[in-house]
Amino acid sequence: MRKVEAVEERGAVGSDLRGRVSNRRGWVWLALQLNNLVPKISIPSSIQMPALETTIDIDGLPEDHARPPDCDQQLAESRAIPPPAGVARLRVPETEIEMNQLRPSPSLEVSNANVPADDRYLAYHHLSSEEALRRLLATADEILAEHRKTALEKLSIWTSIFRTISIVTLVLALALIAYYVHAVIVSSPYQHRATGALVEGCLLIAIVLWNIWLHRREARLTATEMVMRIQSIVDEVRQNGINHKQDLRIPTAIPTVSVTRVIRDRAIYTIPFNLLVEDDVIQLAYGDIAPCRIQYVYSHFDIAPGQAAPQYFLEKGEIFKPSLFGTPTDPVVFRRATLNEGQFHFRVTETPLRDMLKAALNFKRPETVLAQQLNVLKVMFSRRGLWIVLAMALVINALRYGIPAASNPQRRDQATEMLLALPVYAVLPLLPLMLPTLILVARTYGNAHILSTFDALQISKTQFEDTESVDEFDAAPPPMKDLGVDWGAVWKRFVDQLVKVDITFLARTTGLVDSLANTTVICAIDREGTISAPIPSVEQLFLLNESEDPILLDVATDLSEPGVRFEDRDWMQYMAHLKPLGLNILLNTDCGARTGRRRPELHRKSNQMHLHGRVKASRQTCMCQLGREIGFTTDALTTFNMRKAVQTFAPCHASVGQLTDYHFEIPSLFSQIFEETSSGTTQLFSEGSMEVVLECCGDYWNGGGLGDITENIEKRIYDFYQNAIIMDFQVVAYSYRPIQNAAALPFLFNTNPSAPVYLELLEPFDASGPTSAQPSPTTSVTDIGELSYSSRPLARLRMRPTRRKVLSRIDAPHAMRGVEEKAVYQEVVKGQTFLGMASFSFQPKAVGYRVEGQQSVCSVARYFDINMVQNIIDFIEDMGLAGIRFVYFSSAPERESKAYAERLGLEQDWNSCILLSSSDGPGPGYLEEHDMKAKLPRGVENIRDHIQNVDDVPLHVSLFAECSPYSIREMVRIFQEHGEVVLCVGSSLNDMNVDSFAMADISVSVDPLSSIKSRGAPHNGPIAPLVVGAMFATVPCALSLHSDTSIYSLSQIIREARTIADNGRQGFFFHLCCQLSLTLIILLSYCLLLPPILSGYQIMWLIWILVPIVSFSFLFTPHSDDAMTVMVVKNNDHLRDRWRFFWYWAARFSVPIILCIAVFILSLSRFLTGTESTSVFGKFGETSWMHLTEAEQWALLYAQNCTAFAWLFYIIIISATFLTRVTPLKSNPPYQNKPWLITSLLAIILQLAFFAVSVSRPYTSPAASLKDLPWWLYVLAFVGGPVLIVPVQELVKVHDGREWARFQKRCKLEFNTKL
Repeated sequence: MRKVEAVEERGAVGSDLRGRVSNRRGWVWLALQLNNLVPKISIPSSIQMPALETTIDIDGLPEDHARPPDCDQQLAESRAIPPPAGVARLRVPETEIEMNQLRPSPSLEVSNANVPADDRYLAYHHLSSEEALRRLLATADEILAEHRKTALEKLSIWTSIFRTISIVTLVLALALIAYYVHAVIVSSPYQHRATGALVEGCLLIAIVLWNIWLHRREARLTATEMVMRIQSIVDEVRQNGINHKQDLRIPTAIPTVSVTRVIRDRAIYTIPFNLLVEDDVIQLAYGDIAPCRIQYVYSHFDIAPGQAAPQYFLEKGEIFKPSLFGTPTDPVVFRRATLNEGQFHFRVTETPLRDMLKAALNFKRPETVLAQQLNVLKVMFSRRGLWIVLAMALVINALRYGIPAASNPQRRDQATEMLLALPVYAVLPLLPLMLPTLILVARTYGNAHILSTFDALQISKTQFEDTESVDEFDAAPPPMKDLGVDWGAVWKRFVDQLVKVDITFLARTTGLVDSLANTTVICAIDREGTISAPIPSVEQLFLLNESEDPILLDVATDLSEPGVRFEDRDWMQYMAHLKPLGLNILLNTDCGARTGRRRPELHRKSNQMHLHGRVKASRQTCMCQLGREIGFTTDALTTFNMRKAVQTFAPCHASVGQLTDYHFEIPSLFSQIFEETSSGTTQLFSEGSMEVVLECCGDYWNGGGLGDITENIEKRIYDFYQNAIIMDFQVVAYSYRPIQNAAALPFLFNTNPSAPVYLELLEPFDASGPTSAQPSPTTSVTDIGELSYSSRPLARLRMRPTRRKVLSRIDAPHAMRGVEEKAVYQEVVKGQTFLGMASFSFQPKAVGYRVEGQQSVCSVARYFDINMVQNIIDFIEDMGLAGIRFVYFSSAPERESKAYAERLGLEQDWNSCILLSSSDGPGPGYLEEHDMKAKLPRGVENIRDHIQNVDDVPLHVSLFAECSPYSIREMVRIFQEHGEVVLCVGSSLNDMNVDSFAMADISVSVDPLSSIKSRGAPHNGPIAPLVVGAMFATVPCALSLHSDTSIYSLSQIIREARTIADNGRQGFFFHLCCQLSLTLIILLSYCLLLPPILSGYQIMWLIWILVPIVSFSFLFTPHSDDAMTVMVVKNNDHLRDRWRFFWYWAARFSVPIILCIAVFILSLSRFLTGTESTSVFGKFGETSWMHLTEAEQWALLYAQNCTAFAWLFYIIIISATFLTRVTPLKSNPPYQNKPWLITSLLAIILQLAFFAVSVSRPYTSPAASLKDLPWWLYVLAFVGGPVLIVPVQELVKVHDGREWARFQKRCKLEFNTKL
C-alpha cells in the first residue's frame, strides 16, 4: 500500500489557508492541504478575531452550562476552611485552593514507581512495607495453621486400618499361617507347600501394612496439599520479600487485573488486591472497584480529633461512585476531592487474603470420573464379588472334603488345606492389594507426562499444525505441535512427585490427568487477557462530511504485514478527513512514535488518566499503527514539542447516573498542548469520552472546512455511539484547536511538561437526568427506541435543544493576561473542533508465530501470516468436535454479551443466552422476543428448578450474561451436579476468580500480562508484587498459561490426558480381567476335583508383579487420530453397561481359561507317569494331601509352573489386542508401543526365571522334567492357543466398536440438541 510522505514545506501554506477561514464564525480551525496525498500541516500564526460574546463565570464555563445548585455553597464552604500552616495556595479568580496532598508524580507507573510525600503533606496514617508484609504473612500463617489442624483432626488411622479389604486380607493371612502350623504338625513327609503358605501369609500382612501406610499418607497429602502449596508461597515470600520497585507500566484499565494504589513508606505503590492488609490506606478514584470492605478516611486537615463525621463504606467488588457521598455531595468530601484532584483515600477494614485463602481451602472438588468408576467396582467386588467367590470356594471344598473324609478317615487331616488354604487362593486374585500402588505409579507417570508436555508447549516456538491425512471437508482434530517426549524431564517429574511430593500442580485434589481427559465444559470466567487481547483494538472510524452525513471506515488487522489496514478500498478519498485525526492519534501517544520507534504488536499507552477516574480500556490503546497507515512518517512529527498535558474530568456529568456497572466510567478528556517549531504555532490535541468532547466542541471538521454542530449532527454522533455500545464497542472521540496568543502564556514553556494539569468540570449530578435524548428519526425503534437499562447505557444523556457555540476567552487578544494558570487551562480545553470518533472492541485472542529467516518470533499481536494463526474462535469450534462445550460467563448486559459472543463464534440463535442476574434486579430481563417466548430462567437461583421441572437448556447454553462471581460459582456447581466435568479458565490477576477456580474440577489460569511469566521460576531476591499476587490468586489452579502461549496448548494436553486416561482405563480393565480369569480357573479346578492348580505365591507373583508390569505399559500406547473427535463420558451414572463388559470378559478369556486347565491336567498326568497316583481328578494322592510323596509334590509343582507360564503367555497375547479398545489389531499393531513390547518380553523372561527358581531345591533332585511333556502339548499350548484367542478378541472388539459408535451418536445428538 502506498504510504503518504510528509514534507517540510509547511510555512507556505499558511497564507493560502487564511483566506478559507469563515468570517461568520470568526474561528481558528485546522487546515490541511492535499497535494499528491502529502499531509501539509500548518496553522496560521496570527488571525484577528472578533470579541467573543459570551460570559464566563468563575469556573470558566459559559452561562448555558448548568451548575449544581449547591455548587456555590460548597465552594464557599471550601473557602471558609482555612488551610493548615505551611500549605501553599494556588490563586485563581475569586477563589483559592490548597495544593494537592500526596499527589502522585508522573512516574507512578514507570521504573521504581514510588511517589515520595513530604511529612507536612502526609495527611493519613499508613503502614510501612515491613509492617504490612508482617501482617500479611501472619494472616496466612493463622489461616494455614487453623486449616491444617482441622484437616488432620478429621484423619484417623483407624479409617485406614478398619477397611473391608484390610480386615479380610488379615483374616486370610491368619488362615494361611494356621494351615502352615497344621501342616508342620501332621504332614509326613513334609509338604513344602506349607512353607509357601507361611511366606504367603507374611506377604499378605506386609502388603496390608504397606497399604495402610500408603492410604494414610495419601489421605494426609490430599487433605493438606492445598495447605502445603500455600505454605510454600508464604515461605518463599518470607524468605525473599516483596520488591516494590516496579519495572513495568501496570495497566489498571484492564478489569482482569485487580490492582490498587496503596500508601506505604510515605510513597504510593500499585499492588494487587490480595496484598492489602487491615489498616492499609488506599487511593481510589471514581469508578475504581473496592478490593474489600473499606471505609472513607478523612484527612487530618478536614476533621479535628474527636469531631463527628459521616462514615462511608464500600463492600468488596462495589464500584466507587459519586453517589456514595449522597446528593448533594458532602461539602467536606467535595472540598477534599478538589484538593486531591479526584483521588479519595480509604482505610482497609479487613485483609483480603484471609477470605481468598479460606475460599481456596474450604471448597471440595467432586471426585473424578475414574475415582467414581473405581468406587463402583470397589462396591461390586468388596461387597458382592469377594463374598460370592469365597462362599463358592468354601461350599465346593467343603463338599470335596466332607464326602471323601466320611468314607476315608485318612483324608481328614487335609481339612485345613481344603477349608482354609484353597478358599484363600480362590479369592486371592480378587483382592486389590496392589491396586493402590499401581494407581499411584500410573497417576504419577501421567502427571509427569502432562506437566512435561505442558512445559514444552510453553517454551516451544514451533507451529501448531493440522494433520495432513485429514480431508479439509471432514471434521478434523485441532492442530497440534510435534513435540518429542523429554524422558529425562518426565523421570525428574516422576521422582519429584514420589519422593519430594511435588504440590505445584495439585495432583491429588484436582486429579490432573483424569479431569483433563474427561473435561466436558470449559468455562471462561473473564475476558481481557484470557480469551481476548488485554486491550481493545480499533474497529471503525466515524467522520462527518459537508452534507452532515457520517463516514464510516472499517479498520482491520493486516494479516500479511504487521499493522492495520482500512477495509474500504476507497478510503484514500477521505484523506482530508483523516489527516487531522491521524496527527492527533500520533501525537497523543507515548509509545515512541514521535521518535521513530515502530511497534508492530497491539500495545498500550499510558496517560495516567486512571489516577483521577475510571476510563475505558480503549483510552489506553495506542493507535500509532493507524496513524502511520494514514501516511504520517516520523519526520512529520519531529517538529512538534509537547508543552503541557491537561486531564479533564466530569464526575458530576449527567451521564454518570445513567450508566450500569458494566459501562461505568467518568467522562473525561485528555489534551496535550504542542508547539510546532517550524511555524511557531501552539495547538491542542484532545481525545476522550464522547460526552465531554462534544461539550467542548462547537464545530466539526468536514474535510474541507468547519461546520456547525447542529442538532442533526449531534444526533448522528449519538446514534453511532449508542449502536457501538450495544455492539459491546468502546468509543473514543477526538478534537483539536489552535491556541492563539500562546506567547502571552509563559508558563506553557517554563513548567515541567510531564506534570499534567488536573481539571474538573462541574456538572449537575441527577440520577434521573435533567433532559432526555431523543432517538434519531433515521434510527429504527429496535436499535435505539427500545433500549433499556441493560442495553441503553446512555439513553438519557443530556442533549441541548439549541446548541450555543462553546467559545473560549483564550482566543480574545489580551483576554487572559493576569489570569492564573489553572483558569487558563480551563479556557484552553473549550472551543475545540470535533474531528471524529473511533470504536474499539475486544477481539478474540490470537497467538501465532511470524517466521523471520531461521528465527521464529512469538507474539500476541493480531497480525500474523494467515497460515500461522491459532485463535480462540477455532479453538472453540475444535472443542465442540471433541465434545467439550465452551461456556462464556459475561458480566455485560445481554446485548453486549451476545455481540462479543458473536465475535467468539458462539451460537446466537434462540435459547443462546441466559441471564444470571436476579429476577428482581434493576435490569429489564430478556430483550429478544424468542427468549421471552422460550421462558428462559433468569437468575442463578432459578436454574435448578428450571432444569428439574422444564428442560435442560441451561446445561446446553454457551453464554451467560450479567454474571457475578457468586452466580458463576453456583453455575459451575450446577454443571457438576449434572455430571459435567468443568475446566475453568480465567485471569491469574483477578482475585474474583478464586472461588470459581476452587469450585471447578480443574482450573487453568492465564497471565494477562507478560511481566508475570517468571512466577514459576525460582527467585533469588525480592519478588515483584504482581508475581506474588498471581501466586496467591492461582492457588487452586493446576496449570498456568503464559500470556503469549496459544490456547491450543490446552487442546494438546487434553489430547495427551485423554490418551493416558484411555490407555490407563484399558490397562486397568485388562488387569481386572486377569484377576477374574485366575479366580475362575481356580474355581473350575475345584469343581473338577483337581489339586491346587496354582500356589499362593505363584498367584501373588502373577497378579502383584507381572500383570501390573504389562498393564502399566498400556500407558505408552500412542494416541489415536480420533482422540479429539470423540465424546467422553460424564461424571454420573457410572459403568451403566458393566454387565456388557462382563460378557466381553467371559468371551475373551474363555479360551485361555480352558487351555490353562487343559495344560495343567495334561502336564500333571504326564509328570505323574511312573508314580503311584493313577488319576488327577479327585484321587490325587494315595491317602491325603498331607502325605504326598516327593515325586507327587514335584509333579504338582512342575504342573503349576507350566500352567502359570501358559497363562502368562496367553494374557500377553490378549494384551496385544487390549492396547486399543475398538481399533483392529491390523490398524494398530502392538509393536508401535515399544514399552509394551519390552515389558512383554521382560515378563516372559521373569516367568522363566521364576520357574527355574521355584523348581530348584538345594540338595534335592527333581523327580519331574519338562522332557516328560509330549511335543503336541507344546503345539497345542503355544500355537493353537494364539490361533484360537486372537480371532475371538477381534470379534469382541467389532461388537464393542458398534456399541461405541452408537454411544457416540447418542452423545453428539444430546450435545448438539437444545429442547
